[in-house]
Parts: sequence; structure tokens; C-alpha cells
Amino acid sequence: MIRHDASERQVEASTPTASTWLSANAGSGKTRVLTDRVARLLLSGVQPQHILCLTYTKAAASEMQNRLFKRLGEWAMKPDADLMTALAELGDAGRLNPGALSKARQLFARAIETPGGLRIQTIHSFCATLLRRFPLEAGISPQFTEMDDRAARLMREEIINEMADHLAPDVMADVAQHYSGSDFIALMEQVAGHRAEFSAPKNWDDISAQFRLPKDETLDRILADVFLGTESDLMTAILPLLQAGSPNDVKLALGLSDLDFSAPNMAILAKLEKHFLTGETAKAPFTAKLGTIPTKDTRLAFGDYLDPFNHLMERVELARTRRLALAAAQKTLVLHRFAQTFLPLYRDAKAQRGFLDFDDLITRARDLLTDTKVAAWVLYRLDGGIDHILVDEAQDTSPTQWQVIELLSAEFTAGEGTRLGGRTLFVVGDKKQSIYSFQGADVAAFDDKHQQFKTKFEAAGQHFQKSQLQYSFRSSPAILRVVDNIFGTRFPAAMGDDVSHIAFLDTMPGRVDLWPLIEKIKEEKDEEWENPIDLISPRHHTTRLAEMIAAEISAMISDGVQIPDKKTHRAVHAGDFLILVQRRSALFHEIIRACK
Repeated sequence: MIRHDASERQVEASTPTASTWLSANAGSGKTRVLTDRVARLLLSGVQPQHILCLTYTKAAASEMQNRLFKRLGEWAMKPDADLMTALAELGDAGRLNPGALSKARQLFARAIETPGGLRIQTIHSFCATLLRRFPLEAGISPQFTEMDDRAARLMREEIINEMADHLAPDVMADVAQHYSGSDFIALMEQVAGHRAEFSAPKNWDDISAQFRLPKDETLDRILADVFLGTESDLMTAILPLLQAGSPNDVKLALGLSDLDFSAPNMAILAKLEKHFLTGETAKAPFTAKLGTIPTKDTRLAFGDYLDPFNHLMERVELARTRRLALAAAQKTLVLHRFAQTFLPLYRDAKAQRGFLDFDDLITRARDLLTDTKVAAWVLYRLDGGIDHILVDEAQDTSPTQWQVIELLSAEFTAGEGTRLGGRTLFVVGDKKQSIYSFQGADVAAFDDKHQQFKTKFEAAGQHFQKSQLQYSFRSSPAILRVVDNIFGTRFPAAMGDDVSHIAFLDTMPGRVDLWPLIEKIKEEKDEEWENPIDLISPRHHTTRLAEMIAAEISAMISDGVQIPDKKTHRAVHAGDFLILVQRRSALFHEIIRACK
């Protein structure tokens, strides 16, 4: 059998006797390695019920299970020579004994008939199974129902309506004053998803300390520290000097002339910030423009008024930091007040219906495995059932989910629990493919956990290897080169030290066209009130890009551009085009319209 570097990497990563931390590029055969590892574990005599494979989605779990059962089914029917070749491809050719073929043919039946069978499931599904096995220890109803996202959203909407109507209208009024988002339900989802951060009630003293504010900080105090009562006289003296200066000085004078410093307020402070401080896009954001305004000649003309003017700018600069901190603290207080009302109602509503949402499944399982009263008992019952844990899409694992995995694997490196190296952990992920913050994912934890597990396993005298699948079986060299050149080593925290891909199909044709950026335009307000409010004009940048894409497709079809089709070439047609967008925004709908 001809081996190449790509297959050798896969064989090395799927070694069943070594705990492995694997980084896998897109299209590098990650699912193949997962199924190979499970197959090799089964061939080595591991009972199916002792293997736990945690995937990220139900689709991924189904895909892996289908592939594995397909392979085991094929083994049961293959002639001896073909089966020997198939087993050798796994990398176990040198260790195959005379009974290997017979054992391989039995694996399909064993996997089907073993009580509990192969556990290939999402981590939420596993946690649900764990809670159903130990409901009393977890303090939940044995007949709980897993609540999907739609049911959770409807329940939250119902609770919000009741709070606004009669349960807590004052709380909702406070939130409405501070929340500027268009989708109020999205805020509720964020609060529900971060419920742990709201577990301990916080008062103003706690929050003001968090923002490093004095407990008695108020807007009136900030205004009093900025406006000393001398500003009107200062303006009277300097405005004529500014008006006689450069165009920029005249512009500044125009902005300051209509401010009434006899009754200072936040509106005046905001206008001073606009005139005296750098903007958001500046390299040193929100700092006083000392030495910049007024211009050089006018500064000389200011004489003794220059220092008071500079001091005013400095006070405005300091006040901005305090004002923003105060505003953030006030919003935080309102948010905590809302959470303390909303979350108990949400919890009670779920309890009344016997519901647990996805976050509940994870946190309840974590709490069960850390409860000093029952954790030892639960882990003892589980310890005889799990010898090998495989974690898929590890870059999207949240801190709480990592806690569950750590607790499940804790006995792998503890005394007798090591079983002479017979228990392994296999983790595969790719930081580049992380769905950042989705379901609480923490991509930074991927590297942190690698080091923690490595230390534990090596301290227990077990083999712990790190490997990487760089080969791509999916993309052409042209596409992979563009990706590597753009990212390379520029984003180590987000993507790792080196973004490097190798095209397995190194002769596959490919092409990357980079189009010029279409600059964003600001449209004038539509005065026709009959028009839909989301109507996009033909001049809009989104419309122009959509038209360009549709025109390019039309031209390629009209010109009969040839593309590879197996061993021949054929003219391109509409079904050959795939258009990827980041989200279903206006561009998404405009592209569909333009293509139609």
C-alpha cells in the first residue's frame, strides 16, 4: 500500500494508545481521523460502551456515526484480502494477529447490540443523558424536557411582556431608557446566556467600585469640576481673538459662541468634547488637543488666556472618562436589577413546565459532578463506563463545557484510574474555524487546556502527543496560498502561531480574483413617505456589489467559460456558482434579486 505524508499524519493522530491534541485545517480529514480512532479502539478490544465521543452539533454526530457504521458494516462483508488491506490502511498492519479479521467482522454486531452502544453525541445530549441517569442527585425532575431555542425564545418573550404589563413595569422602564438596541429579545438572550455572572446581586457600591468611581459620583459633581464659573469671561476674551485667526480658529469660535456658560449642563459638555478632544478614529482617542488649538499665531495672541484655555480642555478630557464610567455603571446597575427580576421568573417558568435549556444542561451536569455530597458517587458509577473520550470542534468549547470534560477525565490521570495507560483523551479543533462566542465558546481556552491536559497526562507517565493536519483534500493550491499569505503569523492569539496549508491535490486548478472595494455611501433621506423604510436605491453600495456579482455570472455563462468535469471540461452553468455571505443582511437579498 502506497503511503503519503497526509495519510501518515492521520495514522499518527488516530493512534488509540496515545492521548492526542490535534489541530486540523478545514478539509484535512478530521472526521476520517475521528472514525479511524474509534475503529482502532474497537479493534484493540475496547468495549463500545466505554467510548464517549462528544461532537458540537447533531449533524456532526450523525455524520460520524453513519460513517463508522458504514465502515463496520463493510468490514463484516469484505473478502479476507480486501479486509486485510482496509485494516492495514488504519495503521495497524504490523500488529494484526490471526484473529484480527474475525474480530473486525464482529464489530458491527457488537456496536449495534451492546447496551448503550457507541456514544457519539453532542455535549448537550451527553449532559442530558447524565442528568436523566442521576436526576435525584442533580435535584431535577426525572421527566424533564430539553427546551430548544425556539421554545426558549417564546418563553422569554412571554416573561418580558408580563414584566412590562404588571410584574415589574418600573424595571422595564429603566431598561428601556438605557437600551438602544433594536432587538430587545436579543438582550434577554444575552442575559439568560450569562446568568452565572448575575448569580450574586450587586448594589451601587459594588458596581461603582468595579468602575473605580467614588460612591457619591454624580453628573452634577462632574459638571461642577469642569465649570468653575470663569468660563463666560474666558470666552468673552478669546472669541474675538479666534475670529481674527485662521479658518480653523474661526470655525472653533463659531462653535463656542452659542454656548451659554451661565447654566452649564451635559449638552454643553458634550459640545466641548467635540471641539476640544480628538475623535474616535484618532490614534490617541479622546485626548485634549493641547498645542493644536488654537493655531500657533492665535496661541501667541492669547497671552495670559492660553493657560486657562488649556486647563479647560484638560478638565473636559478628565470629565469625559468620568462621565463614560458613570454612564456605564448606571447601565450596569439597571442591567443587574433587571436580571435579578427576570432570571428567577425564567427559572420558575422552566421548572413549572419541566424544561431545561441548553445552558441548564451544561451547568446542571457541571454542578452534579462538583457537588461534594454526590460527585464521588456519580463519578464512581461513571468511572467504570468511560475509558476513552473524544472531543470534536474543541475550539468552540465553552469554559463550562471544558469543566465537564475535565471532571469526566479526571480519573484518567489519578492513581489506579490510569489503568496503565489504557485510558485516553483525544481532542481535535482548529482555532481558525471558531464560531467566536457562540454558546459561550472561548477560543483562547483551546491552547490553555492543551497545556493543562498535557501536564496532567505526562505527570501520570502517559503518552500525550500534539499533532497537526495541514493537508487539505478540498481546496486548490491557489486558494490555500491566498489564505496563508493573508493570515500567516499575524494573528497568533486568534489563529495560532502559523496559518499554513498544504494542498493534497497540488495540480487542482484554482483561481482567486480580488475585486476593488466598493466604498460605502451615505444616502440622503428618502422624502417619499409612501416608500418602504428599507428600500435600497440603485446607487447604494450593496446594490452595486450585487449587480457586479450577477453581471460576472451572466458573462461567464454567456461566454461559455470551461470548467473541469471529471476527466473532461464543460461550459459553466448557473448551478456551478456558490455565493457565500457573512450573514443574511441586505446584501444577501440584493444578490438574490440581481441574480434573478
